[in-house]
Amino acid sequence: MLRGYNVAILLGFFAIAASAQNRPFVTSGDPVANVSDPSPLPDAPSYIEAHAEQLSPQPNHEILAGDPYQPLTARQKWDHFLHRSLSPATYLGDAEDTAFTWITGGFMYCCGIGAWGEQYGASLADGESRTFFGNFLLPTLLKQDPRYFPLRHGTKKRRAWYAATRIFVARTDSGKATFNFSEFGGLALSKALSNAYYPEHDRGGLAMTYNILGGLQGDVTGDELREFWPEITSLLRRHTPERLLQLSNRLPLSNTGSQY
Repeated sequence: MLRGYNVAILLGFFAIAASAQNRPFVTSGDPVANVSDPSPLPDAPSYIEAHAEQLSPQPNHEILAGDPYQPLTARQKWDHFLHRSLSPATYLGDAEDTAFTWITGGFMYCCGIGAWGEQYGASLADGESRTFFGNFLLPTLLKQDPRYFPLRHGTKKRRAWYAATRIFVARTDSGKATFNFSEFGGLALSKALSNAYYPEHDRGGLAMTYNILGGLQGDVTGDELREFWPEITSLLRRHTPERLLQLSNRLPLSNTGSQY
């Protein structure tokens, strides 16, 4: 019963994220509403929506692998890091990871309520350091692009292979393909940093190797989700209760299909 309940919660999170993808992102370039418009006023924007221009470097349309390439500036890479760090979805995702770790018996800390706080803090620190090193610092220093550019055409097998190999292939700021040093370097640096707060039995070379391999597997899964997100969104929306969809429209969640 507990497992079924948690599966339902996870499906609910996916459904909320699927609905959130279809909401337009607020930018300062939007026209001012006509005061004579009789339609009801929208809800007050969240912090992220209100500061979209400063915190979100991505454009309103999706950039595909075959589209003309335009690199990010160092400021845009920094803005992306801030956007990810301040997003409510970051904290919600870490809470979900903590719950999943407890369900699967993978808690590193003991015992009681304090272990939940320590596990959540470790998950949050892991994610923030990964984003800082892998999406800002190294891409800026090495002049690499941290974005994932979906293929969106061809057979499902070709698209799945393309997504799985993006952990090895990145673009330089000049648009050329190169080895994804930012991916591996960012993961290694974040896992090395984790030795400062992981319990002693989860530190060291072997544990760090397992953690890096697990991080790479997670990134492959994330890229696969980004590649097939339109299909996943369509499937989830067809099977999501209307009440849950209405609730998701009021939550400032990040787009799982984002290019980052």
